[in-house]
Amino acid sequence: MTLMPNIRGLTLAVLLAGLGSGAALAQSGYSPQQYQQQQQPRRDLRAYPPGYYPGKLVQPAPQQQQGFSLRRFFGVPDTPPPPAQVPVVRPRRTAPPATAVARQEKPKVDPSTHVVVFGDSLAGFARQGLDAHFAENPDVEVVAKVRGDVNLVRADPADWPNFVKTSLDGGQKTSVAVMMLGTSDRQSIREGDETIEPLSDRWKDLYRKRVDAITAVFKERGVPLVWIGLPPMKNSKISDDLVAMNEIYKESVQRNGGAYVDIWPGFVDDENRYTPDGPDVDGEPAKLRTNEGIFFTRAGSRKVAFFADTEIKRILGQGGTATAAAPSPANITPADGSATPAVEAAIPSPPDAAAPISLPSKPLIGPVLPLTRQDVTPSGTLVTAPPKLTGENAYPIQRALRVGIAPGSRPGRADDYRWPNP
Repeated sequence: MTLMPNIRGLTLAVLLAGLGSGAALAQSGYSPQQYQQQQQPRRDLRAYPPGYYPGKLVQPAPQQQQGFSLRRFFGVPDTPPPPAQVPVVRPRRTAPPATAVARQEKPKVDPSTHVVVFGDSLAGFARQGLDAHFAENPDVEVVAKVRGDVNLVRADPADWPNFVKTSLDGGQKTSVAVMMLGTSDRQSIREGDETIEPLSDRWKDLYRKRVDAITAVFKERGVPLVWIGLPPMKNSKISDDLVAMNEIYKESVQRNGGAYVDIWPGFVDDENRYTPDGPDVDGEPAKLRTNEGIFFTRAGSRKVAFFADTEIKRILGQGGTATAAAPSPANITPADGSATPAVEAAIPSPPDAAAPISLPSKPLIGPVLPLTRQDVTPSGTLVTAPPKLTGENAYPIQRALRVGIAPGSRPGRADDYRWPNP
């Protein structure tokens, strides 16, 4: 009788313990299945191969290296360095062997024409242009007699004439002499104790005498002279003075039988003012003057030579060879000395063949001319200022050329587009 109550009490205690454990599991967040799994006995991993775990793969832990390492001391993992990349060497393409081309040299010909250039620093640029101009002509040689540090004002009046005499009489062959002088001659001239101001009337007289002394030497030696005038400069005051000096050169050279070359139109713009740019000898736009506005570039030197070449060719083409005239048949005497029979003399001679008509040869390249004509005074000198339009035609010309308004058409003219036609 006493056993039954004890069994009931024990069963109730077990149930209460189960309920307590279930409540505890619920409070702890574990499910009964998870609890059962944790209660299962742990499997011995030594029975499985390394890196294998029942249900999933496990990466084996790296083996610790023996010895002291700074990386392990500071907590840096010992990772092996990445393998070095071996550079890929691609085969280089070898160029095909160049075919040896024999350099064709121009035959050495003893030139028959000698162009001797005299003058100051500007003459040196003229010589460079002539060298380039006659580079393809082996029969022409350009010789330089340039003195860049000697002018015509400060030097002794007989210095330049003596230099020219020494050059011509010293064995130098000269077919044509080219002169370009006066770059630094805008200075005062000493006459005894008196100083003559540049470009004054007395200065012009003394300067003309010095130019005459040079041109007279070429005239006495019978050497053709081509004098190249001075170009405009960047400074307008210098350009005005050079216009007066060019007049002295032109008058003296032409009076002594030489040729004067005016290069001024090739280095000015439409308004007769200095310009550093312009068309070259091929008509292409190029820079003709250097930055200081005095000297020439390579294209400018070629242009100076192009102007001078016109006179050089004219001078060299003046000479000709005399041709012996063919004897007339009526003047022929027989070899035995007897006279020509009258019958044969009475027979008319056959008509002569028509002689070929010699046409003038047209030059391949003509002189470089500006598109707009330069304005000159009635005496032939250049106008320093553009002309002013006056008169009854001034207004329509200004409207058409400066404003761009075309003049009205006249009735019946080709540009009369009125409709209907009157």
